[in-house]
Amino acid sequence: MTRFPLFVLAAWFAITALWLLISPAGFYATIPGVAESGPLNVHFARDVGLAFAVSAAALGCGAHLRDWRIALIGAGFPTLHGVLHVIEALHHGGHGGAEALVGTVLPGLLALMSVWMMPRVRQVAP
Repeated sequence: MTRFPLFVLAAWFAITALWLLISPAGFYATIPGVAESGPLNVHFARDVGLAFAVSAAALGCGAHLRDWRIALIGAGFPTLHGVLHVIEALHHGGHGGAEALVGTVLPGLLALMSVWMMPRVRQVAP
């Protein structure tokens, strides 16, 4: 049961990654708060898309293999991304409002909580 949220998050991050890689301008124009963060930088948007792709792959792989360490790697980017947004909101009043913070902080928290709930099973090599 603890793997299901990881698979959902992996799918969410994979969709986000594809959107950022295929249509950075579409992502920029559609997601609330993104346009308030500054002008569109297509290269940077695609860099973030690649980070989401790596997170998606690690979360999905960790869930599939039941390996919390791999899943934790996948939770790294969304967690740090959320922390960065909280720090910026505290220091600069934020951008995009509460919904933008929920969209950046919640995925990382959900990923960390899901990894935390995974059984810590150690597989011994034969």
